[in-house]
Amino acid sequence: MEALQTDQITWIILLGTLGMLLLVGFMGLFILLYQKRMLKERELKAALELEHQNQMIQLQLESQEQERKRIGADLHDSLGSLLWGAKVNASLVHRSGNLHGEALESYNELVGILDDSVETIRKIAWELTPDAFHYTGLSGSLKKLSQQLDGKPIQISLLENTHRHWSDNRALQVFRILQELISNTFKHSGAANLVISMDWQEDKIEIHFSDDGKGLSLLDTRKGVGLWNIEQRIKQLRATFQLGNDPDYHGLKIIMVIPLRHEP
Repeated sequence: MEALQTDQITWIILLGTLGMLLLVGFMGLFILLYQKRMLKERELKAALELEHQNQMIQLQLESQEQERKRIGADLHDSLGSLLWGAKVNASLVHRSGNLHGEALESYNELVGILDDSVETIRKIAWELTPDAFHYTGLSGSLKKLSQQLDGKPIQISLLENTHRHWSDNRALQVFRILQELISNTFKHSGAANLVISMDWQEDKIEIHFSDDGKGLSLLDTRKGVGLWNIEQRIKQLRATFQLGNDPDYHGLKIIMVIPLRHEP
C-alpha cells in the first residue's frame, strides 16, 4: 500500500513536472511568437515611415523643379521681354534724334548692357529649366552648361567613354546634382581646372568629378540647402556618393555611381 502510494506520488511529481515544463515551453513559444510579431510590426512601421519620407522628399524635389520652371519662364517671358522692349525704345531714340559725342557713346553703352542682360537672362532661364533637356539628354545638357561656363574663370573638361542618350526624370536629377556641384566649385573652390568624366556601363553610369582647388575641409560639417538637395537626390536615385580630398590631384574628388533602368 505504501509502495502504491509512493508510485502515485512519483507519477504525480513527474506529471506535475511535465506539466510545468509544457507550460514553460508554451509560455516561451508565446513570448517568442509575440516578439516576432512585434518585430514585424516595427519593421512594417519603419518601412511605411521610410516610404512616406521618400514620398515627401520626392514631392519636395518635384516642387523645387516646378518652381524652377516657373521662375525660368517668368524671367524669360517677363523680364526678358521688358529688356527687349527697352532695347527697341533705345533704338527709336537713336533713330529719332541726332546723337553724337557723349550721347552716342552712352547710347552704344546702353545697348551693349541691354544685350548682355538679355543674354544673361536667357542663360539663367535655361539653367533653371533646360527646355531641350528631354531632347539633348544628360550628355548634351551637361555639354552645353560646360560650354557656357568654360574659362569663366575655371577651365572645364568633359569626358565620356561613349555617348548614350539618357533623358528621363532620373537623368534630370543627375543633371541637377552636377549643376549644384559645378556651382559650388565656381563659388568656393578657388580652382583653375575642373574635370568631369562619365563612364557609361551596361547597367550603371560612374561619374568622376574633380577639381584642383582648396579641397574639402573634413572638419566642416555644416550643411546648406545645396548639399541637402544633393543627398536627397542621391537617395532617390539609389546611387552611391563618395566625397573627399584627392591627395594626388590636390583638390576635391567626388565619385558617383548611378544605376540605370533598362527600358522595356
